Amino acid sequence: MEPFILHFQSFLFVLFRILGLFLVAPFFSSDSINFSLRMIFAFLVSLICYPVVAGFMPQVPPHMVNFGILVISEMLVGVFIGFIVSVVFSAFQMAGEFFNNQIGFGYTEILDPVTQNSLPAIGTIKNLMATALFLVIGAHRFLIETLAYSFQKIQILSFSNKVNTGMYKLLQESIGAMFVVAFKIALPVMGILFLVSLAEGLMGKAAQQMNVMSLSFPLKVFIGTLTLIATLTFISSQMIQGIQISMDKANLLIREWPTP
Repeated sequence: MEPFILHFQSFLFVLFRILGLFLVAPFFSSDSINFSLRMIFAFLVSLICYPVVAGFMPQVPPHMVNFGILVISEMLVGVFIGFIVSVVFSAFQMAGEFFNNQIGFGYTEILDPVTQNSLPAIGTIKNLMATALFLVIGAHRFLIETLAYSFQKIQILSFSNKVNTGMYKLLQESIGAMFVVAFKIALPVMGILFLVSLAEGLMGKAAQQMNVMSLSFPLKVFIGTLTLIATLTFISSQMIQGIQISMDKANLLIREWPTP
C-alpha cells in the first residue's frame, strides 16, 4: 500500500488517460454503462497498466495548477485516441441511415430517451451488430494495449505545428475512411433498391393505368429486407475491416507522434 501512496500522483496520469478513452471509445462510452461503472473499470485497468508504464511517466510538477493542467492533458490524449476510433466506428450507423428511408423504414425511428434524438431502426441494429463484432474480435483489448503503448510515445501533450498538422491529417483520413466504409456496407442494398426504383419507373411508363406507387412501398420493404438478410456475411466482413481500420488509425497516431 505504501508504494501506491507514494506514486499516487503518477497513477492519476494513467487513470485520467484511460478514463478519457472510456468516455468516447466505442462500447466503453455506451449509455448502458453508467459513469460509476466506467470509473471503476478505468481504475482497475489503471492498476494493471501502471506497473508496466510507470517508467514512462512524466515528472510530477510541484505546483498544483501545473499538475492539474498535466492531468487534463492526459485525459485529452485518451479522448483523442478514442475519438479517432469512434469516427470510423460511426460509419456503421451512417450506413443504416443511407438506405433506411429507401427501404421504407423512415417511420420506424427509435426515440433515445437519453439524448432525446430519433435514431433509425436499421442504423441502431447495425450499431449493435458492430459492437458485438468489436467484442468478438477482441478490439477492446487491442484498444487498451494501444493506449498503454501511448504512454511510451506521448508523455507530455504539446500542440506544436508538427503535432497539429499530423492530428488534422489523421482526422481527415479517419473521416474519409468513415464515408468509404459506410458506402461499402450500404452499396448492396442501395444498388438493389435503385434497380427496383428503375423497374418501377419503366413499369409506370409501360402500363400507365397500373398504380405503381401502391406497389412501391411493400415491394421495397420486402426486397430491401431480403437483400439485407442475404448480405449479412458481407456486411459483417466490412464491419470487421472498418474496426481494423479504426484500430490502425489509432496505432498510427501513436506510432508517428513526434518525439520531443
